[in-house]
Amino acid sequence: MSIAVEYYNKKFGDNAQAAFIHLVREVGEIAYAMEKSNTEHAKLEITESIALLQFLASKYNLDVSANIETVYSKKLAALK
Repeated sequence: MSIAVEYYNKKFGDNAQAAFIHLVREVGEIAYAMEKSNTEHAKLEITESIALLQFLASKYNLDVSANIETVYSKKLAALK
């Protein structure tokens, strides 16, 4: 378990809905940072968003790396 998943487990427990709402807010922060050309703030918010997605993936027992490989192998093949 990653440190981020551990953190969000303590913060949200099994409340995936609350975590998702928080994720949407973080995505808004990414947009704001980009709008203001604040690279460091954008990096922080991207990191937090990825951590929240890792947490949500853990709630669904999702192997993100394996799923990305499967989904995008098919997508790349379709582009050929």
